[in-house]
Amino acid sequence: MKILLFDNSSLTPKDGDYCCEPKTGLFAKELLNFGLDVTMFGQKVKAVDTVQTFKLNENGIKIASLNRRNNKIINYILLYLRAIPEIIKSDFVYIFYPNAFKFIAFLCILFCKKYGLYIRGENNLNDNASHFIYKKSFTVFTVLDSFTQFVNNIAKREVANTIRPMIPFTNNDMVRDRVYSLIDKFKLLYLGRIEFDKGIEELLSAVKILKDKNYLFTLTLVGNGGFLQKAKEITNKLEIGDIVNFIGAEFDVIKIRNYYINSDTYILPTYHEGFPRTLYEAMIFGTPIITTFVGGIPALMKDGYNCKEIKPKSTDSIVEGLEFAINNYSKMVQYARNGAITVAKVVDSKRPTHAQYLNKMIN
Repeated sequence: MKILLFDNSSLTPKDGDYCCEPKTGLFAKELLNFGLDVTMFGQKVKAVDTVQTFKLNENGIKIASLNRRNNKIINYILLYLRAIPEIIKSDFVYIFYPNAFKFIAFLCILFCKKYGLYIRGENNLNDNASHFIYKKSFTVFTVLDSFTQFVNNIAKREVANTIRPMIPFTNNDMVRDRVYSLIDKFKLLYLGRIEFDKGIEELLSAVKILKDKNYLFTLTLVGNGGFLQKAKEITNKLEIGDIVNFIGAEFDVIKIRNYYINSDTYILPTYHEGFPRTLYEAMIFGTPIITTFVGGIPALMKDGYNCKEIKPKSTDSIVEGLEFAINNYSKMVQYARNGAITVAKVVDSKRPTHAQYLNKMIN
């Protein structure tokens, strides 16, 4: 069976191959291991600081794409035209939704091709076009029960299912006996894409305020992204380079685990999300959490129970949240213990993976 994947990111040329985000690449690789013929569609975009590191051709995954044009309208017209022959020769089309390719679903309907959706974000889910797309979908997978219920209510049938998060950890990896002790400096962690809408600028501004208040702490940022260079410039301008460390992207699961375990608190000041994988990971490894409550985050996270809430786009709120965490760390520890209870069922290893669930449905 020929499967055509529309991810919500570009394909990055590297070392004679084309790369995608690792979790998406491993998902495609798992489908390939089930005996499916997998092609990933996208636009080719050159990038230096990128999280696109999974080599597609090297792993047996085909690509269908075009180089990105400067004119956005022309770019997407050409991409949609390029997609038509790929849709026609495919048996099933799977769309990471929503993204710039959301209207690929209409082409699938036009050419009588079954399609599925993977919904992991909150934006543009409640417009008329999306409602129509849900109703015509063969299957839908989401990252949260609230999204699943939302889609099923609109479709008026049980088309959507909630899947296990696309992270390399399960309940078998949970740290249940973690010892908490604040030694020397409070260690704060941000792990994720370094982008403007992740609240990085406000976070760095808050660090400056807390440093001027003589709090002893460090901030480690693990990740790459389009805002990385600007974030480094802001760090230098604010003169906080002595307590802010930029690590770059990390995909080694052991190192990722260690970042969480060796940090006193994980912070996510993001503007919008579906439900971020890093919150699952922080709860798995017992790291206390400070986060905004945007998108699907409130579906699992409860202020004063398994995390400390902060407001998006607010430096003052971040300062308040960090002061609370530093001065009331015993409460943060209890939030982390409650977080372990929250996440255990979500990442139960007995639940099928995304690829396993999709393979079962389309077969």
